Amino acid sequence: MKRLILITLLIIPFSIVSNAQIKFGIKAGITSTSIKVDEVIDIDDASDIDELAIKGMNSKIGFQGGIFSRITIAKLYVQPELLFTSTSGEVEITEFLASGEQIPIIKEQEFKQIDIPIMLGYKFGPARIQAGPIASIVIDSKSVLVDYDNYEEEFNGATWGYQVGVGLDIGKKLTIDVKYEGNLSKLANGVKIGNETLDFDSRNSQFVASLGIFF
Repeated sequence: MKRLILITLLIIPFSIVSNAQIKFGIKAGITSTSIKVDEVIDIDDASDIDELAIKGMNSKIGFQGGIFSRITIAKLYVQPELLFTSTSGEVEITEFLASGEQIPIIKEQEFKQIDIPIMLGYKFGPARIQAGPIASIVIDSKSVLVDYDNYEEEFNGATWGYQVGVGLDIGKKLTIDVKYEGNLSKLANGVKIGNETLDFDSRNSQFVASLGIFF
């Protein structure tokens, strides 16, 4: 009896894998990214600037591209992806001068990162719904605070988030995805002023539209 149970447990995974359909492809798309920050930061007394107020503004268009695969079993599927993403978003910085004057400045926060989403989905004919986690590894960034003395924004090397969306398969080769992405972890630990680090929570969210081609 024990041997029969063991054999059954070994056969089931192989049976599932043998019935699975596995595809590979490349994909490219555009992103619309917004940055959420809302913080007033005290600065060094040696400067003529008393405080900085930072606020997220308009979304910016970016791009992404990479490879993906899809493992389909009946109407369920898993779709892991490996993507290079270049994103940016506008941020408004208001300088509060010692004289009482306020100077608003619009700057662009830029990121280049490797995104690794793993989507879990369900198919309705050619249409699909999907959701899953995404890991993002920042490989380059341009802080909006680089022009200020003694300032350093401490970005995290990696963040976690989630994606939800819909898709459409066209024939056997083309696939379209439209997804919303949100963050589950901080994009930055804080702002370093001299030897002091102040809390500064900066998170971005984005919409992604992409076209994929199966090999």
